[in-house]
Amino acid sequence: MRKIGILALGLSAFMSTVSLASAANVNVVHGIDGRDLGAEQSLPVDIAVNGKCALKGVKFKESTIVELAPAAYTITVHLADGSCAKPVVISKQVTIPDGVRVFSAVASLSSKGTPQLAVFNVSELFLPSTVAVRHLAQAGSVTVKFSSTELRSSQSKRISNGKQATLGVLTNRLPYTANIYPGASRRSIARLTGVGRSKFTIYNIVGSAKNGFTIIPERLAP
Repeated sequence: MRKIGILALGLSAFMSTVSLASAANVNVVHGIDGRDLGAEQSLPVDIAVNGKCALKGVKFKESTIVELAPAAYTITVHLADGSCAKPVVISKQVTIPDGVRVFSAVASLSSKGTPQLAVFNVSELFLPSTVAVRHLAQAGSVTVKFSSTELRSSQSKRISNGKQATLGVLTNRLPYTANIYPGASRRSIARLTGVGRSKFTIYNIVGSAKNGFTIIPERLAP
């Protein structure tokens, strides 16, 4: 019986380790400028996962990482009161598949200005060096143009709100420039320089034309 008890204890410890190892790092980003909703810019919010208040008082442009095992979750965003008791501003069903190591959830605005939670499987980006530009601003489709003076090359990708454009490069020693153009305009609303020098870099473009666009970077290790 003692051997069985020791075996059961060891198996329990092993399963706990496996469960922890399979958990995904979920980077939660607050990308809503409160001014776009008629509030103060910082717009503190509380965030609940399956009804449990997990993050409190998160402000605009802040981000934090939480560990979640592969499963289905309901994530809700509330105006901050420290207990997630205020009415729900955003509600999103999120499923984290098995094998996903890094995930992003960005509170942002739709093209019509409605609060939303945009989710992304970051594990798909892990190439030798990858850059992703996400369109999460209150605007219609935009064109992202990546260019490199050293390589004398450029490529453009058109994306709608809630989507991302990616650039895979073989080395992070050569900097790229990324310009974001709204609609058919030739005037850039955001310009990123030195793109590609850091591995697995993500740029979230949030905000609006009315109150200005903001770039919130994410730098995540695999």
